[in-house]
Amino acid sequence: MPVAIALRFPAGRYHATPWGRHVNEGVAEWPPSPWRLLRALVAVWKRTCPELPDERVKGVLEKLAEPPEFALPPTTVAHTRHYLHVNDPNPDDRVLVFDTFVNVARTATVSVVWPAADLTIDERECLGQIVKNLTTLGRAESWVEAELLPSATKTPVTNCKPTTKAANPLPLLCADPDTAFGGEHYPTHDAKKLAKGDVKLEDFLFDCPRWHLCLDTETLHKNRWPSAPGSKWVNYGRPQERQLVTAPPARKTKPLPTVARFLLDGPVLPLLTDTLTVAERFRRRLLSHFKSVKNAKLVAAGREPLDRHPTEVLSGKDAEGRPVAHHRHAFYLPTADGDNDPRHLTHLTVIAEMGFDADVVEALNAVRQFDLGDRADSPKIRVQLVGLGLPKEFNHWLFEKSAAWETATPFVAHRHLKRRGTKRDAVAGGPDFLVVTARECLARTHPGVGVTVTIRPLKEGQPQAFEFRRRRARPGRADASRAFGDLRVTFAEPVARPQAFGYASHFGLGLLKPAGGAGDAAR
Repeated sequence: MPVAIALRFPAGRYHATPWGRHVNEGVAEWPPSPWRLLRALVAVWKRTCPELPDERVKGVLEKLAEPPEFALPPTTVAHTRHYLHVNDPNPDDRVLVFDTFVNVARTATVSVVWPAADLTIDERECLGQIVKNLTTLGRAESWVEAELLPSATKTPVTNCKPTTKAANPLPLLCADPDTAFGGEHYPTHDAKKLAKGDVKLEDFLFDCPRWHLCLDTETLHKNRWPSAPGSKWVNYGRPQERQLVTAPPARKTKPLPTVARFLLDGPVLPLLTDTLTVAERFRRRLLSHFKSVKNAKLVAAGREPLDRHPTEVLSGKDAEGRPVAHHRHAFYLPTADGDNDPRHLTHLTVIAEMGFDADVVEALNAVRQFDLGDRADSPKIRVQLVGLGLPKEFNHWLFEKSAAWETATPFVAHRHLKRRGTKRDAVAGGPDFLVVTARECLARTHPGVGVTVTIRPLKEGQPQAFEFRRRRARPGRADASRAFGDLRVTFAEPVARPQAFGYASHFGLGLLKPAGGAGDAAR
C-alpha cells in the first residue's frame, strides 16, 4: 500500500539551500530533498515524542529510505537581499546575504509518495504521530503543515520521479537504504577520556541514534567528507520551470472614491440661503490645496510647477482652462442636516462621477477651514472630512432613489427666455418658462423617462426662493437675472437624484430631495 505525506506551506514560501551549494549562489532546493525530510522526521521524533522506541521508528524510516516521488504544484523562485552586520571593528561594514526561496500557494499541497512502501497499522500510527508534529522544513522561517494521508485515500498523481532518461535531470540528495542506518562513520569517544572527563561537551552530538542519517553538519565539515555518509544522489525528472510558473491572479481594481463628505463647524454656521457662497468658497480653498500638493510633487521630481489647477475632476476645466462639456466633474452640495436647526448648513458633500485619485484625496484631507469672504474679518468655517467612498456606502438622502422630488434649494433656469427667432419659446415666461427649462435639464439627465414638473407651493417656516443668493461671484462678469423658483418633480419610476439641474447646480442650486422623505430636514 503506497505511503503519501501531504505538505503545505502556510507562509507561501519554502526556504532551503541544496546540499553542496552556498546560500549566496541564489539557488533554491525544490522539491524538498528526501534526505532533508527524513532528518526532519528524526528531529521531530526526538523533540516531541521521545517515548517512541528507536527500533519502532527505525522500522518505519527504513521503508521510507527508498527515493520517493513528488506531486508538485505550480511555483516560482524569488529572493530578497539583506545587508547584515559582521563581527568587525568597523560598525559600518556589512555583508550582503541572499535569501532565496520558492513561492508556493498557501493552500497548495506538495505530496511525497513512496509507491512501494507497505506499512503495518502500527507503523502508520507511529509515522502519523511524528508527521503531525512537523512544523518546519528547511530553514526556521519555512513553516510547514504535514499530514499522513489515510491509506484509503487515492494516491496523488506524481509529476516528479527518479529517472535515468531525463534530458536535464535534477539531482536530489536521498538516503541510501543500505548505509543510512549504519554507524561505522558515527563519531566515537575514547572510554578512558570519557572516564576522566577530557571530552568537551560540544563534542557530543544530540541525543539521537547512532545512524549516518543523524550526523550533524559540523561533523561532516570537520571530517571534510564530500557528501554525507549514508546518502546518495538520485536524478529526478521535474516539469520544466515554464510549466510550473503560473501567472498571478489578476488583482481586482478598487474603484476610485466618488463621494467626500465634510462636517461644517464654526461660531455661527452659514445659513441655507448662503448655499452658493459656501460651495464657491470651499471649492476655491480645495483647488488651492490641490495646487500645493501637485506642485510639491512636481518640484520633488525636478519638474516645473504649474501656475493653474490642472484637475478636471475638481474644477470642471481641461488643461487649457476651458469648461468641459460633461457633468461628471465635482458637485459641491452644502446641506442642512441638523434636526434642531434646519435653516443652517451643517455638511458639505463633494460628488464626482470621475472619481478622486490619490492627489485629489490628499487635497481633500488637507482642507481644514475656509473663509466666507475676502476681508480679514470674514467669518471662518472649519471643516472635517468625515466620509470618503462610494454612494452605496453612505446612508443619506442624497443617494436615495425616489419617484417624487422637491427642490431643497431653488432651481435657476440655465438659459433666458427666447422671444424671437426660429427657436423662440412658446410660453410667455413666468412659471411656465421655469417648468419648460426644468424639463429640458431633466431630459438630458434621464432620457426616455417620463417626468412631470410643477411649481412647488411655499412651505411654512422655510426660506423663500428669492432669499437665496443666485449669482456666482465671477470677476469681471455679472450674470443677468434668471428665472428661478421651487419645483416638484415626479418621474414615471424611481430614479437616483438628478446631478445636473439648472444654473450653478455644481454649487448647490437646484438641489433635489425626496418628497416627503428623510430629506425634508434639509429645508
